[in-house]
Amino acid sequence: MATLYPIQDTFVRGEISPRLHARASLDLYRAALSQCTNLVTLPHGGIRKRGGSYFVNEVKTSSKATRGIPFIFSADQAYCLEFGDLYIRVFAYGARVGTVEVATPYLEADLFELDYVQSADQMWIVHRNYPPKLLTRTDHTTWALTDFEFLDGPYDPLNDTSTTLTPASYGSYIPKMTSNTTPSGTVSASNGSASAWQIVDKDSKTQDEISSGTGGWLQYRQAGSAQKVCNAYWVQAVGSSSGSEDMPTQWEIQGSNNGTDWTTIDSQVGQTGWSSAERRYFEFFNKTPFEYLRWDVEGGGGGDSSHTHMAEWEPNEDGDLMTPFNLTASSIIGINDDTGFQTSDVGRAVRLLGSDGRWRWAKIVARTSTTIVTVRMYGHALPDLSPISRWRLGTFVPGKYVESGSLYEERLAFSRRFSLYASATGDFDNFALGEKDDDAMEFLQAGGGQANDIVWIADSDGALLIGTSGGIRALSGSGIDEALTPSSFKNRRSRTFGCARVRPVDAGQSFLYVTRSRKSIAELTQTATGKFSSDDIGQVSEHIPKKGVVELAFQTDPDPVLWFPTDDGQLGGYTHQPSQDVRGMHIHQLGGTASGSDWAMVESAVVTPGQNGNDDLWLIVRRTIGGVTKRYLEIKTAPFEYGVIGNAFEVDCGLTYTGAAVATVSGLAHLNGQVVDVLADGKVYKGLTVSAGAVTLPGGATAVKWAVGLPYVAAADSLELDVGGKDGSIVGRRKKVTALMLSLLETDTTGLQISSYIRGRWEPVKMPSVVAPDGKANLFTGNVKVNVDDSWEGQGRVKIRHVNPTPCTIRAITPVFDSEP
Repeated sequence: MATLYPIQDTFVRGEISPRLHARASLDLYRAALSQCTNLVTLPHGGIRKRGGSYFVNEVKTSSKATRGIPFIFSADQAYCLEFGDLYIRVFAYGARVGTVEVATPYLEADLFELDYVQSADQMWIVHRNYPPKLLTRTDHTTWALTDFEFLDGPYDPLNDTSTTLTPASYGSYIPKMTSNTTPSGTVSASNGSASAWQIVDKDSKTQDEISSGTGGWLQYRQAGSAQKVCNAYWVQAVGSSSGSEDMPTQWEIQGSNNGTDWTTIDSQVGQTGWSSAERRYFEFFNKTPFEYLRWDVEGGGGGDSSHTHMAEWEPNEDGDLMTPFNLTASSIIGINDDTGFQTSDVGRAVRLLGSDGRWRWAKIVARTSTTIVTVRMYGHALPDLSPISRWRLGTFVPGKYVESGSLYEERLAFSRRFSLYASATGDFDNFALGEKDDDAMEFLQAGGGQANDIVWIADSDGALLIGTSGGIRALSGSGIDEALTPSSFKNRRSRTFGCARVRPVDAGQSFLYVTRSRKSIAELTQTATGKFSSDDIGQVSEHIPKKGVVELAFQTDPDPVLWFPTDDGQLGGYTHQPSQDVRGMHIHQLGGTASGSDWAMVESAVVTPGQNGNDDLWLIVRRTIGGVTKRYLEIKTAPFEYGVIGNAFEVDCGLTYTGAAVATVSGLAHLNGQVVDVLADGKVYKGLTVSAGAVTLPGGATAVKWAVGLPYVAAADSLELDVGGKDGSIVGRRKKVTALMLSLLETDTTGLQISSYIRGRWEPVKMPSVVAPDGKANLFTGNVKVNVDDSWEGQGRVKIRHVNPTPCTIRAITPVFDSEP
């Protein structure tokens, strides 16, 4: 019998599928384990016991599912938002932020279908059954959730029926005047004209002179000292060619509330070359209401005389402040599948093409009947009140709201079903379509030849990624490094898997996303500009994500790890550093139990930047405590490395104490009745029970530094290593393990145990020299050999576990076994 010493000095492939346990010829085999529980595969090759989880707070309603969502303003200002049934609470760096609680419309069943987009202090939250919301942080303790209003879009297809919409008002700052003082207010001109009203009479065929020279003014005063806000206007030249030459070439729009002190709110110069009856449109920013509005002009009189005259001046009224007016449909055909206006249309947009060929939009603020709604109108005032045949209803109604979102090239983008909507550049509220490079855009059938729903969108280098149930597409500008615009776009299909409705994560060198079945995780890499391909990263460890992936959270520091809760409550981990060929999955079972489970159920995972340079992994964990369901918000602590053992935190749902030497620590009401482990001044105490929110060390012992929490076991099972025999492979031949040599780093060997795969008797690692006389554990770095009780029916495999609330890092293992020839 030959004695063999096959060393395994890397575990970067983590726990591999049972389907691969006989594939000893694969390169990955010698870097893998058959079990890797509560251990993290390190980029350096070893495995390290994960850090414990620190108890932060019980969720507001423990009986209901709860989700965490990150809100990251910067690396120094990061929050975890607790989304529960009809509320949001805010946490940061291990504690709740004051008493902040924000009411929401989202029910328990909606939480894991929410998507979100964040920019600085704002987060857009979307769900197909709810109007989009905007969560705003004003300061650390001031948060608000408001409706997000789309300005001018998106819209359903253009009306193709005979139904017309007739407005009851122009949306103008000035009513249709029939004299200088009727029907209300007062029109006046610098020349005292008695017919100045004809310039604001909504009739482009009439005209008037406001000055016998090259400059003058036209003014309107609201009746009864009323005040209105104007932020746009249009001007029309007279119909004759000679008269159009008398149009002014520069002017100011001025407002006043006393007729003496004037504020300029818009100015124009170089307005030359007027054509007969030409209209020009102008917009500007103004939120100040005025009683007087004046058009002060210069540069007129370029025709046969020096007179300044024009056909029409039409200032609008700001839609947010105007008195709503009726919009009446000629029939219900073409409106909501021929059912007419519904109460659910309140808040919906309507786009209207006026007789001047210019689009305006209105917002429905009330519904009177199936044919009458009340609206506020935005944009330029209408030229007349004639029925409008070209109109489009806003896309978003209950059950048809946007479902996912992203930011891309300074545009806010949303998706719904087969459509993608992108805002105007730098104007996140504006979704009005246009042909200019910075106008908003709309893309249909983004899934390509198949009608696949868009389930997520994400910003990537050079493209907006569109994840659909049939695969991923890349939307970008038509040329290399060319911006995406209404006239320059390219929508490419990539060789990828169908996607689940789970947010992907940016893993630095690639994107990671969940495939359509939710039972595998794929990596998306860029192969060329605008072209991508995917590989199933979980295939080697397919049994882990196959439990059903709930969501993804990527941690960069201290190690690049993807975390993903699964449907059975376990926490999957995937160490991801493809540049070093580090791709190892591991599984984590948090301490405690839940109804129907031998471990606590992890239901949500969120990563935010931490205060010490490491990322915080926030977990929402369900347990059964004292027969009652409890859901706790916890932070997985940073792994132990390069410290003293008293600083270790290797318990779950735990807390720490530092202060005067005490025998009892309180504040543990969340673990009442639970059996806990304690690391007190570096000494291990196991099997203590929390009573009345406190735990006491046995034998009158005291300590100044405590870590108290639920115990968990880290376990690793080796594979059947194949070192080759004289006549071929030794896989499948009888073997007997006699010993195991381990290379350890900063490990409490008193908690380390070894067992053969067959006999199952756990052998402790006996190294008395690493235990101090006072019973405190020390950390050992070096090699250790443990004798193993095995039988000839074995396969040369061993089991390793660590049971203390202390650190353990394994750099390499060398099973010593005899094999039959």
